[in-house]
Amino acid sequence: MEQREDHVKRSTQGKLAAATQVSSAEYLKPLFRNLKQRNLPADVLARMAEIVHYMQKRQYQRANDAYLRLSIGNAPWPIGVTMVGIHERSAREKISSDQVAHVLNDEVSRKYIQSLKRLLTFHQTKYPPDDISQLMG
Repeated sequence: MEQREDHVKRSTQGKLAAATQVSSAEYLKPLFRNLKQRNLPADVLARMAEIVHYMQKRQYQRANDAYLRLSIGNAPWPIGVTMVGIHERSAREKISSDQVAHVLNDEVSRKYIQSLKRLLTFHQTKYPPDDISQLMG
């Protein structure tokens, strides 16, 4: 960020990027604290390790898939919808509330997971993959 030219730093986009970087650094502090104290849940740690692994290999599509599994899980209705109509359906039991990812319900964990996504996006621009098909979004 310091290596940018002055006109870029003073622009609206430059100021926004600097503010985003500062807030992301703040949001990651609880994650580092949990890692240091070994308080991070095993499933969250495994998904984050998977994301970092794919980032290091520059396989950003797979890293993004791991991020989605971490943030919303594999639930058919990730936002918690369990009643999709006015009539009882035979497949309603497949839409259970135990598959909903509750990681994003906690404000602190939501912030550091979002910051991890920002790091993933930054890493992709800073270190592009050799194979263009590995770019995410």
